[in-house]
Amino acid sequence: MCAAHADGSWISAVFDEIALEGLEGTTLPYLWSLLNIRLYGGKPLPDALQQQIWLLLLRSTDKVKFYELFVARPWLPPYKRFNDQDEESGLPVVPESCPFLRPPYAPIQDGSIRGNCMDYKMRKAVNVSVLQELTAAAATERYHQTLVVVASQDERTKALKPPNMLLPREMSVQHYIFLESVGRARYNGETTRGPWSMTNYFKDPSLIFYLRNWLLKQHLIICQQYTERCNGRNLASTLVMLPRFFRIYKNHLQCLMEKFYTEIKASPNQYVPPGEILDRIPDLNNSRMKKLLVSHNFRKIFETTMVYPSQPASSGAKQTKGRKISVVRLRNPNMEFDELSQMDNNDERDDKEPDELLSQRHAYVNMPIELECLRAIKRFGARGMTTLELGQYVSINFQIARSAIKHLLRKQMIKSYTETVGKSRLTRFVVVGTEAEAYVMEKKEQLEKSVLQLQCQEQLNVPQNVDIVVNDLPNIKVNVRPMVFNMKPAKSAEKETPQHVARKILIVQQIDKACIIHTMDLARSIMQSEKNIGSLEKICRKSMFRLLERMQHARILNLYEVTLEYEQRVRLYRLVTHPKIDIQHEQLQREILRLKNNFHLLTEERQMRPSQLAGKDRRELLARKRLRMERQQAEKPKPSAPKLLVACTLHEFLFFLLCEQQREQKPLEMNEELLQHWQRTEPSLMTREFLQEWQAEESTVLPYTQEISWRTFIPPLPSYSDKPAGWLYFVDALERMPLSLMLRIFRVERDIMDKLRPQLQHPVRQHYLLSQLKLQHLIPRVSLQQRYLGTLRLLNNMGLLQVSERQLGRDTLQRWVYLNRRTCLLDTTTSSGHNYKRISPERSYEKITFEFGSREQIADYWAKLQHVCIYTKLGFLQHKERKVVGRNENRLPPLSFVRTVDFEEALELDNGSLPGDQQGAAGLSSSLFAHQFRHWSWVKRNSVAATRSTASNARKATAPFPVRKRLSLMRLKPVPRFSKIRGPNSMDVRKRKSGPRDDIDRDALRNMRTLRVTWCPAEDRVLKMGRAVYLFIDAPLPALALYNVGTICRDVIRRYLGINNKTTQACVRRLQFLIRMKRDQPDVRNWIYMMQAQPEFNAIYNERFLPQLKLEYPARSDQIEKLIIHFVIILEKLHRMIINEDFVYRQFLLPDNLEDYRNRFRECIPPNGEQDSLLYANPTTETELQITVVLGVQHSILCSAKDKTLFNLQAFEIYKHFSEDVLNAVFNKARADSLLVAVKRRNMQHVNRQVSGPGHLLSSKYKYRLVCQKYGYLLYDAYYAFERRFHEQPGLTSLQLPSPNFAQLLLLGEWTTNNWLALDLQLPANILNVDTSSMPVKSGSATDRILDHYSSIFDNAPQTEYAKRLESVCSARHAARVRFHPANLTYRVQCSVYNQLNKLPMRSMHFFCALDALGQSVNISCARLEHGECPFGCIMRSGNYLNAIERIIYEHRALLRQLVADALPMVPLQLQLDSSTSSSTTLTVSTGNIIALVQQLEAYWRQQQQPQEVKDLGKTLADTTLYRITNWHTLCNALLNYEAGKEETDRPQDYEPSLNKEERARAQDVFVVHLPTIRMKELEHSQLQPKHDERRKMVLDKVAKATYWHYTDNSFETLLPTLLERNYEPSAIQHIKDILEHVQQYPLGADAVELRRIFPLGQFLLEALHELEAHDLIKHVGVASYMYVHKSHMRNWVVHTFHIKRLERERVQTLVAASPATLQAVAGQKRQLPDSDTQQASPSKKVKLCFTPLMEPSSGDEATDTDTDGEMAMFNCARRSKRFKRAEGKSESAVKSVGDTEATRDVIAMRPQPWIRVNASLNRRVLDRWMGAVLSECITRNGCTVHSLFLRFPHLLPVDTMLLLELLCDLDCIKLVELQVPTVHLESSYDDEFQEEQVTVLYDPNCTYVKVHTDAIGHLTNFIGCKKYNSEFI
Repeated sequence: MCAAHADGSWISAVFDEIALEGLEGTTLPYLWSLLNIRLYGGKPLPDALQQQIWLLLLRSTDKVKFYELFVARPWLPPYKRFNDQDEESGLPVVPESCPFLRPPYAPIQDGSIRGNCMDYKMRKAVNVSVLQELTAAAATERYHQTLVVVASQDERTKALKPPNMLLPREMSVQHYIFLESVGRARYNGETTRGPWSMTNYFKDPSLIFYLRNWLLKQHLIICQQYTERCNGRNLASTLVMLPRFFRIYKNHLQCLMEKFYTEIKASPNQYVPPGEILDRIPDLNNSRMKKLLVSHNFRKIFETTMVYPSQPASSGAKQTKGRKISVVRLRNPNMEFDELSQMDNNDERDDKEPDELLSQRHAYVNMPIELECLRAIKRFGARGMTTLELGQYVSINFQIARSAIKHLLRKQMIKSYTETVGKSRLTRFVVVGTEAEAYVMEKKEQLEKSVLQLQCQEQLNVPQNVDIVVNDLPNIKVNVRPMVFNMKPAKSAEKETPQHVARKILIVQQIDKACIIHTMDLARSIMQSEKNIGSLEKICRKSMFRLLERMQHARILNLYEVTLEYEQRVRLYRLVTHPKIDIQHEQLQREILRLKNNFHLLTEERQMRPSQLAGKDRRELLARKRLRMERQQAEKPKPSAPKLLVACTLHEFLFFLLCEQQREQKPLEMNEELLQHWQRTEPSLMTREFLQEWQAEESTVLPYTQEISWRTFIPPLPSYSDKPAGWLYFVDALERMPLSLMLRIFRVERDIMDKLRPQLQHPVRQHYLLSQLKLQHLIPRVSLQQRYLGTLRLLNNMGLLQVSERQLGRDTLQRWVYLNRRTCLLDTTTSSGHNYKRISPERSYEKITFEFGSREQIADYWAKLQHVCIYTKLGFLQHKERKVVGRNENRLPPLSFVRTVDFEEALELDNGSLPGDQQGAAGLSSSLFAHQFRHWSWVKRNSVAATRSTASNARKATAPFPVRKRLSLMRLKPVPRFSKIRGPNSMDVRKRKSGPRDDIDRDALRNMRTLRVTWCPAEDRVLKMGRAVYLFIDAPLPALALYNVGTICRDVIRRYLGINNKTTQACVRRLQFLIRMKRDQPDVRNWIYMMQAQPEFNAIYNERFLPQLKLEYPARSDQIEKLIIHFVIILEKLHRMIINEDFVYRQFLLPDNLEDYRNRFRECIPPNGEQDSLLYANPTTETELQITVVLGVQHSILCSAKDKTLFNLQAFEIYKHFSEDVLNAVFNKARADSLLVAVKRRNMQHVNRQVSGPGHLLSSKYKYRLVCQKYGYLLYDAYYAFERRFHEQPGLTSLQLPSPNFAQLLLLGEWTTNNWLALDLQLPANILNVDTSSMPVKSGSATDRILDHYSSIFDNAPQTEYAKRLESVCSARHAARVRFHPANLTYRVQCSVYNQLNKLPMRSMHFFCALDALGQSVNISCARLEHGECPFGCIMRSGNYLNAIERIIYEHRALLRQLVADALPMVPLQLQLDSSTSSSTTLTVSTGNIIALVQQLEAYWRQQQQPQEVKDLGKTLADTTLYRITNWHTLCNALLNYEAGKEETDRPQDYEPSLNKEERARAQDVFVVHLPTIRMKELEHSQLQPKHDERRKMVLDKVAKATYWHYTDNSFETLLPTLLERNYEPSAIQHIKDILEHVQQYPLGADAVELRRIFPLGQFLLEALHELEAHDLIKHVGVASYMYVHKSHMRNWVVHTFHIKRLERERVQTLVAASPATLQAVAGQKRQLPDSDTQQASPSKKVKLCFTPLMEPSSGDEATDTDTDGEMAMFNCARRSKRFKRAEGKSESAVKSVGDTEATRDVIAMRPQPWIRVNASLNRRVLDRWMGAVLSECITRNGCTVHSLFLRFPHLLPVDTMLLLELLCDLDCIKLVELQVPTVHLESSYDDEFQEEQVTVLYDPNCTYVKVHTDAIGHLTNFIGCKKYNSEFI
């Protein structure tokens, strides 16, 4: 009940609520409750706001006064009229006691003060000074209901009148009290009638009437009709309200009629069936719906009628009208919604002429009334007059006319008679002694005679279905009792009207026709008979019951009520019977049994409906049904069931029941012997297990035959003793239907088949009966009846069975069936001519007779019938008779029974004759179409493809034959016709492969020089690009085949690569080879991802591309052509995105000349390369702003994705307040800007988020920008750790550093610059010298040999020890590892032959591959040599090739000795490696050609690699090495003489160092020996730690200020006192106000730089903005640049989140894990989000919404130190948000007791930033990393602009980058400066220097430069501290 008010200020709301309470005033508790409703929506006010309101009231002495009452006012909560609504009646109910405080009537007129107040002169005024000492809570507790607050007369008058009007001067006190009470009621209003209405003030209703009309005329109040229930009766009154509190209270009938109108308009057929009304309108029940449908107001707008149900249009099925259904629809279909309330004002008789009876011109003033009435009655003759017509005619009221009629009746001057008009019974009067009297008396005598003759026949007319056996259902409870009428007795004996007598006669006739009839059928017959005579009225149930009641009292008939109860369902039947039928009568009992069976079927069928299932099952069933309908629409319609096969199955089943099975057959015993006998035919049967299961659960299922088949469990039929042999009751047969046989008759849906699969796969249970498996309702009853009834009619038309004419009720299956034993067929296969459906009549056909005595004879009959029907030449449409008839007349009529027979004549008619015209196949009726193949097969047949045709009959070939004719042709001509006749010796020739497809393929074949073409990398890349585009389009195979891809790639290779020897087939095979060998990975996958991430692809080629293409080009050929065009376009775009082959080589090679260098300089930024650009811009619309805000939330979630704490709950609460379009746009932008990438996992849908990890992570581009810096985060960490070493040990003033790292060198440089350190370099006493002259191989310079030796040591050194030695400080352990002699300072460097092998190029190492392949045959291919592949089995692929070389040398040492001694035979060998015509050469490697072969291969490879070596080594050096051949003589000699463990004996042991005894020397043994050390001494300087702590706190406070937002009610008026206290001048205050108003004009924010231009106030502008921002009137925000936003527009810039404490997080862990946190999951769930989504966000409904942000570090940020002073600084920045309210408050004691246990949740408004988590906590590791990255970039590019930093870090918002720069400025790391433009004058010159000045908050990023301080790294490391995070956030 939030009151409407003009002013949105809460101050105005406080005074308005007090003023509405009038002169009585309001107490403090009641005032708080009113303000709770108005300001906080029913939640309690915060204590601070309550105290502020109390201080406001104490200061506003001119508006309110305080009084103390002598007696406490009773407490009543605020009243809400909506709570009085009664759900059953739909009307509000008057409460038993007054629901609100109603003060007694005490008018006050004291000068200008007036109103209603009983305590006006008794209450005591309270001074404000007394109350100022108390707080709001204390005053409320002290005074409670005795202290009232009364508003002034001006405030009370202002609250009651409209804002644009004044109260009239002539208003009296009564008028004012009336208006005051109406205002006090607010939205509830005041009623004019009732126990709690205005009658408590004004006892006279007329006074209330005139007061209301006067105020209504002055437009001070507004009224509406209001009806409520009071003591069981409706009370109609008027609801009076103030205009600003007007609210429509609709009555229940009006709401229901509006719902009816909405539902009917929403229906596609513009009507609603009565059976669906209760489902669509839940407010109605059955009884109320019936009353509503017959009410007068409802029937004026709506009508109930009978229509045919609409059927879906289908071309194949026959359209039938079906049964009519009753529907409710509008009388005027074009009626508008607004006309519903105007129907009462419309006068439907305006256009009619006035009736003579309503004219008053016949009245006489001077004539006595009796005489005048008598003359009037006489005037109308035999028609007579009613009392009402008489009063209208003579101008007298109804009472006088009634008295006159009574007087004339006593005088016997007139007589009365009764007549029925519509639904009303009228009593008319005629004058005695006239012809009218004689006519009326004659009609009365006829009616009396008719009434006396109303008697039923003596003999009961028993129906013909008495002999049908109806089974009883004991589980249905029955209660039969005579019907008792509860209608009120008539005051006088009702007079019989002609209509009554006619209806009674019709009732008697219906009972004579059927001795038992339902009341509904009886009413239907009465309405139909009256409709036939032209009456449009319908008999109601009440009128019919009155007729039946009188006839029952007259003993003309009997009435019974039958109640059936089954499974919590009750059904009531009312039966009208013959008077001789009592409760125990046989006919009544049979009717009850029939009702029980129907009720059982309806109940079982209803339980299978989707509406009766559970929610989950219903949704699954509807989804499967919808999917099945979609499949049926998409696919071709399924063929109908083969009716002749179904008839064969049913015929065998009926024959078994009647003839084969004995009626006295007893069930067999289920034992192990019987099961073993069944196992012979069913080997899968597990006898022992099945027997145990059968004994436990299925002991009632007994077999009747020894064989296992569908006949096994069928019990025998009951004995029909009163029927001739051969008859059976068809329902008894259906009850014995087994499951296996049922599936041969019906098609079952796939989902049902899945449920039946366990039974069907079992060898025994598949033959159980449906009743035994409880599957009686497996097939819907309608489908069951249609299939069985159609099969019975087919068998009847085939002469195989006969049916009786007797059936029970409407179920056509409840009938008797006789199975014929004789029949015949005609062998019509000899019919000549291709007829349509009739055989040739001129031929004679052989007659084949059958007599059924066994099942074999039944099988022979159906086999012969199928053979004859299939091979009968019928089904040719060209011989069909063409008649011009309508569409419906052209359809085949449905089958019907030939005739119904009596039981006795069935045997005579079983003579083997065939019914029908006998002109169809096999002599059957031609209407059966037995020759069609679809009636004999379950297989679905497709259309036969059209044969190839010539150009002359192309049109004929394009139109395919009808299916029936094609099938007939296939049957007649099973042997294909050949174009020419082959001889007997001719053999089948294999089909030739397809040759070249076009001229381009033929030209490619001519250009091919070899059988297998070679493929270069550029061609493979084109094929892989085609593969990527093919997968990206994802078109179906018929639309885009692999052949099309090959054709396109072939043309691209031919056109752009200039290679003309590739055919389409070659491209396809090469592409398949690349896919099979997985050479397309990972390029194809990456390219697909690139295309999916690019907007230029997504805008066109999305999921809607292929459907739109199909709509635009319906023809398949056009689709393929357009799809190929789009394929080429996508391929061209992809090629532009990929860096081509030339660029790949160019970026690593040096230019050859100056022109090449100049061209390279022009192409420094490749066209396909990525250029830095701004990804964000200032928002221009609210949607763009929302996208930016949500993107910031997504960025924050990604930065905290690897935390141990889940933020799903906060993320879901934030995301759900944004639309699905915004969420999708954010996700697309994040993918397009490479902010995130998807984590590709398999089978993770059922794994928890805590196990599987996040679904998206930050992209590699993001990581590259952040991590790949010259000054990384490890540098800051090492810097801080080294600095801590000076402070860890007190008194430590000096430190020795043997091997400083980069961080330590930076600290040395900074401290030395600040004179904090004194450095001293200490050299070692012994320095290691290397003797290079003693090396065995003297090649190159000495320095090169030393470096080569050291590099070999590094390669062989263990990596872990090597890294440990370089990164750690020099240890004393080296003395123990290396021992040097004091006099020996020389060390001989060892160099083996394997070091020389290690430096050989790869092409030379293939000598050992050839040596290993000695004696083998090798194939040398030019294509493989071009790619550098070794033609031998290459040993370089192995993990340790040195071991392989040692093995080869050992195995071929004899050959190597011959090579060293030049004794190896040489055979000349010349390989044609330069010829392009030769494809490959095969030779055997031998001792004679191995050297020549290796040398030629090495020379070929050197020539191929020469261009690259020219770039790398220089042209001169490459030319010298071009023809240099490896000296294998020297190398082989060294390899043969090398021994690994041999020591030199010529040098003494003392002259070399005693290294650790290992196989090879280690790097640390050589390098970490007596290193020089740096000695550092710390000088005296001031302590900087307090300053660092202060800066850290200041920076964290600034982060919190930039992040959080506090909702306040501050305004410029509240800021004005603060400005005055600070001595601001009026002009300055006006400037501040202008700035605030200017900012308020921009909903999306005012640009900061633009503010500096508009308000050129200099430093004062910054002070003004600071004052406004400190007072929470504006906020410093932005996207691409800084902007200021007014507080009223801040909602779109912030998100609302909360923090979950650790204990509460454990309780809601399942909710957190289940909440969707990704954009796609939230967008998908928003379609199904319920109305109570706000309740799902919290685990408890009692959630406190107070702003206390918890800034403790998350569990994922476990740091080594616990210094959280920076985080604790965020606490002080939080303020309580006034936009959010506390939950329902309790007393202070209760709050204190429950405060520790109740879960609280803080609601926080914040701006999303990467270093702020979504639970509003600070993510220090993100902040530290980004500050370090920005500082590193500033150091690397000292003097860069701020805008260049935006381009360097595009994933950050530019304002976030500016904030990081401000934080670095506060840490004194950098300085932001801009150039001050000097003033230009006459003496100015170009040599004038520009002055630098430090910028303020308002600066232009393009013109602002960054200058780094020398001690920047030290300041940043002290801010970061020792933060060794366990895991990185990226």
